[in-house]
Amino acid sequence: MAETPETDKLAKAEPVGPAPDPITSRSSSGVLLVCALLLTGSLVWALWDEVYAMRPWKGYQQSFAKRYDRYLKRIKAKGFKTEKEVRQSDAYRQLDDEAKAARAEVQPEVDLINRRVKVIDQKLAAITDEFQNRRGHITVANYEVENSDEDEKAKLRRKVEELKSEKAEIAMPRDDGSGEVEKQKLNFVEIEERYNGLKDEKGRLLAQSGELLKPASELEKKRDEYLKDNVTEITDQQVRLLQGKTKNFDFGLRQVNVTSGDIVDRCETCHLGTREPIRITASDMMPKGRKPDRLARAFTSHPSKELLQIHDPEKFGCASCHWGNGRATTTIEKGHGRHRFWLHPLFARENMEAGCNQCHSNDRVLQGAPTLTKGKDLFYERGCVGCHRYEGFDRESDALSSTRQLLKQLEDSRAPNP
Repeated sequence: MAETPETDKLAKAEPVGPAPDPITSRSSSGVLLVCALLLTGSLVWALWDEVYAMRPWKGYQQSFAKRYDRYLKRIKAKGFKTEKEVRQSDAYRQLDDEAKAARAEVQPEVDLINRRVKVIDQKLAAITDEFQNRRGHITVANYEVENSDEDEKAKLRRKVEELKSEKAEIAMPRDDGSGEVEKQKLNFVEIEERYNGLKDEKGRLLAQSGELLKPASELEKKRDEYLKDNVTEITDQQVRLLQGKTKNFDFGLRQVNVTSGDIVDRCETCHLGTREPIRITASDMMPKGRKPDRLARAFTSHPSKELLQIHDPEKFGCASCHWGNGRATTTIEKGHGRHRFWLHPLFARENMEAGCNQCHSNDRVLQGAPTLTKGKDLFYERGCVGCHRYEGFDRESDALSSTRQLLKQLEDSRAPNP
């Protein structure tokens, strides 16, 4: 007789013991370890992001307090001397005597050069307007030749030659410097040769004068550096107050709010030396003998206290003049606006005066902005034709080279007599 299958039985045998519990029968130590490590890692990341990534200025402020305190101690150890005391010292008098003797030795030759340069300036003043006007007309005529039909080119070329050969009467000062003039009739080629020759001669004379005065200038620089290094512009009491302020340094955001201009500026959170009462240079923020690093250059004073008095940072902020993102504090790149999402990056050092032109575009001469004023001089005195000569340029670099040459000529022509 066949046995009944197990599935057909009415009664089934119960398993021995309880069924396995997935929670109690398996170890969870691995899962708990992974979770604990993830939580620990996220905590470490959050703390790092809070202290360093999101607030790098905390480290900058700690470094500034340490460096500033070291600089104040160095000032205190050096002592406090007035400018009058330093000028009366034997070391300063010796440097001053050496500088004066070196200048007196070459002064007769320098005076001769200066007199000749003065005559050249008079000649240039007499010839410049005629030269520039004639060159402008020839430039226009050459442009018409290049853009005219073939039938008209011959006629227009004759017009150009007539402009070049047409003579102008110029009252040219005499070489003896007496102030008397002699009238000369010159065509454009002769005027151009005379103009370029005078410019070249003046450049050579100024270079010669500079070489003659170089030893005296170096001695004067050495004397002035000695005066600067030994004069203390601050009192002992002021140093003590600053040391107390540094000891109890207030770490936190430095923010300027100007509601009238919708300005929120935090630049001084990192640039902490901008408005300090004593002048701070990059070398002051470093130990002796060490070259300034990036932070030392960021901690310096504003180069012009007079500008800060006229443009109070509490009313203007910093970014309104210098551009950059005055609100950003998480990275240097964002604070300076040097990324693709910011339309107004910080001006480069050599172009810093470009910010002045935002409000002073109509000012012919702007005190405190010599480069901007020189650029306006170049445009007003030479115009566009001064850079783009009538012969034309084959490459952009030719125009740039000509512009640099004109800037150098303008600088030479406006250099004060030694």
